[in-house]
Amino acid sequence: MALTFLTSADQIINVVVTCDSAIECTSEQRVQYLSNGNLDELEYVGDAATTFTLKALSPSEREHAEQRAGAYVRSELGRLLWTEAPTDQNERARWHHELSDDERAAMSDYQAYLNRVYIEMLNSALTHIDGEQATAEQVQLIRPDDVRATTISELVMHIQRISILGPEGKSL
Repeated sequence: MALTFLTSADQIINVVVTCDSAIECTSEQRVQYLSNGNLDELEYVGDAATTFTLKALSPSEREHAEQRAGAYVRSELGRLLWTEAPTDQNERARWHHELSDDERAAMSDYQAYLNRVYIEMLNSALTHIDGEQATAEQVQLIRPDDVRATTISELVMHIQRISILGPEGKSL
């Protein structure tokens, strides 16, 4: 059979985020953990890490999250520029500097759309934090801002992994 089918959108997993002060890992361990969700990839130090419980999203739930975030009104120019942007930080900064004001605005609009998609995905998939019922709004209260942004990004990576690949993810 050449087609791959989603086995179940009923999958529920517990994850931690690598920016948690109770987690210690190398960049290689971080990449491996985000790819497969295996908590054994990480080392725990000090206090217990914060545990997030996530449920897989069905294709229709993912589509509804994108619609609520504004999929039909997002900047298509911003999406195109986003995909064309260099991956090297220095190159990207210089490339971005050369964009016109309209192109920068389009990129900004598209980044804002992606941020809304992430929050909508969290709204649909986050069920608990440390065993207590939770919402994406609670994640929005994490400080400092860089830890909040990393937490949201990693949770969305886990949501996408279990929703598309299943709980075991992929091996690198």
